Amino acid sequence: MDRYPAPMPELSDSRRKVFAFVAWATVAYSVFVILFGTFVRATGSGDGCGETWPKCGDFFIPQSAGAEMVIEFTHRATSALAGVLVISLIVMALRWFDRGSPTRRAALLAVVLVVVEGLLGAALVLFGWVDADVSLGRTIVVPLHLVNTFLLLAALTLTAWWGSGHATPRRSLRSHDGRWLLLGAAILVLIGTSGALNALADTVFPSESVVGGLAAKFGPTAPVLSKLRILHPLIAVLGGLTVAWIAMRRSRGSSEQAQRVSGILTVVVLTQMFVGIANVFFLTPLATQVLHLLVADALWIIFVIFGAVILAQPSMVPDPVTEPV
Repeated sequence: MDRYPAPMPELSDSRRKVFAFVAWATVAYSVFVILFGTFVRATGSGDGCGETWPKCGDFFIPQSAGAEMVIEFTHRATSALAGVLVISLIVMALRWFDRGSPTRRAALLAVVLVVVEGLLGAALVLFGWVDADVSLGRTIVVPLHLVNTFLLLAALTLTAWWGSGHATPRRSLRSHDGRWLLLGAAILVLIGTSGALNALADTVFPSESVVGGLAAKFGPTAPVLSKLRILHPLIAVLGGLTVAWIAMRRSRGSSEQAQRVSGILTVVVLTQMFVGIANVFFLTPLATQVLHLLVADALWIIFVIFGAVILAQPSMVPDPVTEPV
């Protein structure tokens, strides 16, 4: 028996097009804000406004500012606009979709997560966990920030996917396929969190050469955060291949749409590996850092869409958890 039958409510074509446009624009803009955050970290502009939030220094809008303050203030302004877009999305979802609609629930979750996103960002500033800081607090909050960002992107992607008229879930994450999808998502989150710490180490402890970078990772006097950098490439390669295998396995014998998304996901996984190698080889320049994060976000979004496609289909085999034999 289907756990989530929830048919899409009937919307006029014009309203659905408007909602789909705003939702996908919000996803794209959110990715831009995330990438801009990498620019802020890489340029050491995280403390551009000092330990003040929501003010930037003594003012909400700086009167006279240096380059770092301009960069940090711009990041805060773009983040605030992302919040406005999410709020506009939930307003439309509440007005146009029925109570209990998956689209409506995903939009509500996005609102909660965007608030948490802002609070985590504020904590980094207020506690001085920016620039060259390598305190325990920062090493904890940075991965948490990444996890919340991934969850926010997932909520926004599902809002846009279902709001565009695609089929809603027929099975839950407790189903056989759902458990595999959860494993894949957990692996991608693990890759992302290790990557966030890796990027932090690259910023605080930059390498002047590839050989010097290896010495920094393994040397007896190297900081712990620097030594941890060796873990991310291993986790990324093994985890990425596992996620690609999960996608190919779950799409076997499935719909053409699922197989197509699975193929795209596999290509993105391989692309991310090459970008990661280039990032290390060229000593993590800003351009490859941004590209690396862009592909990581794209991979996560595609995997979320893949999960939505798989769970919208009836099970190919009886599931002892959610389906009668």
